[in-house]
Amino acid sequence: MKSLKFLCFAVVSVLFSCTQEVKFFDTTQDPLQVNSKVSPTPANVPVYAKDRLIIQYKPGVSAAKKATLRHRYRVLEYVSCALCPEENIELWIFGSGINIENQSISIQTGSGGPEGLILNIDNEFNFLIENEGNTGIDGSYVTSFTSQIVPGNNGVTLAVLDTGVDVNFPVFDTPFLYNAQYDAVGGESSGWDFVNNNDNCYDDFPLVHGTMVTYVINRNLKNLGIPHQIIPVKVSDHNGVASYFNILCGLNYALPRAHIVQMSLGWYDLDNTDNFVNDIFTNLIETYQEQTLVVTSAGNQFYDNDNVAHYPSNYPAENLLAIAAANEGLSNTASFSNYGRTNVDFYAPGEHIVFYDMGMSPMYISGTSYAAPHAAARAAQLMYDSGMSLTPAAMISLIDATATPISYSKLVKYRKLID
Repeated sequence: MKSLKFLCFAVVSVLFSCTQEVKFFDTTQDPLQVNSKVSPTPANVPVYAKDRLIIQYKPGVSAAKKATLRHRYRVLEYVSCALCPEENIELWIFGSGINIENQSISIQTGSGGPEGLILNIDNEFNFLIENEGNTGIDGSYVTSFTSQIVPGNNGVTLAVLDTGVDVNFPVFDTPFLYNAQYDAVGGESSGWDFVNNNDNCYDDFPLVHGTMVTYVINRNLKNLGIPHQIIPVKVSDHNGVASYFNILCGLNYALPRAHIVQMSLGWYDLDNTDNFVNDIFTNLIETYQEQTLVVTSAGNQFYDNDNVAHYPSNYPAENLLAIAAANEGLSNTASFSNYGRTNVDFYAPGEHIVFYDMGMSPMYISGTSYAAPHAAARAAQLMYDSGMSLTPAAMISLIDATATPISYSKLVKYRKLID
């Protein structure tokens, strides 16, 4: 059991709902002020909750048995993942005075284990997505996106877990969003907002991070003529704050729907004292290891991820790729990019990537956040060109076979560039 990093939380109102997200700290508060023991401290060091745990039930646990467990462990409120298979993941919220680490041990020894009803228990935390210096870009603040939904889903389906998407940018000149009408559950039209628990995945983060990630995928595939549709999955709020629980819900929603899941976000264990691997995340990824490829960004602190743990890029899953950023000339590692011989897989272009504002003036964005969707688009191209039947392992093998060998000063696993 990893040690918990406790902090003072702002007072929030309790929401009496089992399907609505509950904020557990003031998202305007700077996590740097509450994790001062770590040096240096990027903004996306996790901020742990002291009053809640995330529970993953074993398959087939009835609603009655879940209610009995919540009563036994004095759960005040709970939140379930909307639109997710079997509703098997819940956020349990306890009262004040609870020692959350002791509570976790009690649950694991009481109702966990081989004969129990609970498969995994994780700690809940929030973190800020990395600021990659994309100043001067702002969204439209128009929330409608139904006109950008494709009439039917053809080709490759990609899900983007991020801040949502603002489709009103003129860079999106043809429909590209997933059409959920054939398998809609609970009123979804195209993707889901797990922050506000509704079907409007509008990107209200001022730096439109999810919009730019989505644009890189859409632009690359459109230029290649690859039929595709993108599922927006909003897991970060208007301040760029993501919660681990929302990410789990987003994964549980996206993995069975998409061929490729793109995640350009992450958090650090900078002092490497926890060495934690969140079990529920790993379980979800590995459940779909024969079906869905997950592409993640490696991070932007110029760290060696083999020495300073960055997640989710460091998760040990065979169907997960971590992508570092090459510089603008593709001649070496970008000055900000993380790397790692064991935990980072490939390089991709990630410096001075062109984007266009509302007036179609070019702006340039940099970060592993934009290298990763380049790799996701390449995987989608290979999937489509190979007849839509590739497993994640086969996609990775083809990426390796078609990537360009490089001799950059900072190593990654495959020592190749997806150019």
